[in-house]
Amino acid sequence: MREYAPHERRLIRRALRDPLAFHRPTPAQQAWHDSDARIKLLRGGNQVGKTTALAVETFRAAEDHGPGFQGRIVCYSYPQSLVVQRKFHDLCPRRLLDAEAHFHPSRGWRHRRIPLKGGGAIDFVTTEGGSLAMASATLDYIGFDEPPDPGSWSEGVARVTATGGRVVATLTPVGRPMGYLRAQVDEGVVEDFAAPLSTENCPWLTQAQIDEVVAATLEAERPQRIEGAWEGVTPERLLSAYSDDALFDDDAATLPKRELSIGLGFDWAERSMGTVGLLAAFDRSTHEVWFLDEYESAGKTTVDQDAIAILAMLDRHGLSLAAVDVAFGDHNSAGKSQLTTVNRLMSEALARASGVPEHAIAAGRLPLRIEAARKGGGSVMFGARVLNLALASERLRISRRCARLIDGCRHWRGEKTGRNAEVKDALDAARYLAVPILDTRTVGVSSVRLR
Repeated sequence: MREYAPHERRLIRRALRDPLAFHRPTPAQQAWHDSDARIKLLRGGNQVGKTTALAVETFRAAEDHGPGFQGRIVCYSYPQSLVVQRKFHDLCPRRLLDAEAHFHPSRGWRHRRIPLKGGGAIDFVTTEGGSLAMASATLDYIGFDEPPDPGSWSEGVARVTATGGRVVATLTPVGRPMGYLRAQVDEGVVEDFAAPLSTENCPWLTQAQIDEVVAATLEAERPQRIEGAWEGVTPERLLSAYSDDALFDDDAATLPKRELSIGLGFDWAERSMGTVGLLAAFDRSTHEVWFLDEYESAGKTTVDQDAIAILAMLDRHGLSLAAVDVAFGDHNSAGKSQLTTVNRLMSEALARASGVPEHAIAAGRLPLRIEAARKGGGSVMFGARVLNLALASERLRISRRCARLIDGCRHWRGEKTGRNAEVKDALDAARYLAVPILDTRTVGVSSVRLR
């Protein structure tokens, strides 16, 4: 371990006591900090230091106010708030803290609060509970990290009205309607600053690294995620990183010579009342996926017909149902059943087609259970981002057998309805299976059996 010289140790101790004294804002951050507007906004691309700017602005506001400062930081969710709390901890001048202040690396600040000397505090709240989570406080300062919904924004502004306090926000304009906030900027109510992703605003990145970020970002979101623009664009295809270089012909020549796991992904296509099934090999440790084959039913089918076709697809690759490690399917029934989920029906049909006795099926002894895919607000676009990044980094490859999936990669522009939305079905099946594997930020996923 390196031995530090005495002057270096003194410098480190000073930096730990007062990180702000050693913080050097980027030009975009400095312009925002220099503004004395009561309500101001910093729009920026990914990785431009928006949360850092928010933390610096907040601690400077607390110092300027003096004893009794009441501040609040609004985050979208609790997991996101932990990231924000860690950044605040890294930049917090220790001279501001009350003796009761306590920070845990995994759980954040105790009670989600930074107690300050003189009776002040900075609280962290989320908008998961709606605008009511913002109520019941009179504040000197409120900061928003990432786009708030209109109700949370207006409620937050109301919290500082009586004190003449300040409202600040740092965000990338993606994921929520931003028209209400843009209108306030246009009306002069909110002072607006932009921080595009560049080597000037991100001196910790090289131009080559920025170019990689741009290439991996969905074309539809590049204006927002790279430039901090208010709106995206309508691209020729949503998966902008896709090219036919991702395709392969021969499994044996393409797959690496190491142990891989096997997965199935299903979408119960509501438009056609049919089924799309994808077969993939994957390596969770390297976040790589190879789509090997696909099945698409000819219109509405029964689960037993689909099950026979899925087993035939496995057989083409010398695989049995027992070789499948994981399977994910959509939540809906696709019109196949009104009484139970189609995931359960397909699991039972696959067991039946594999020769499992009916009494064993009735007892729940199935060789494979199709799990419900993780869905929720924003899951489609999040999944598209993960697939796009994997394509850009060559961690996702597709066999030319997967004609429906290739069609979706080439042509889907993000529509949820209309004729062009039909190419989305295979992409949905791909998302359900591949996103938990390809997402390099995924944590807590149970391990699967490797052969």
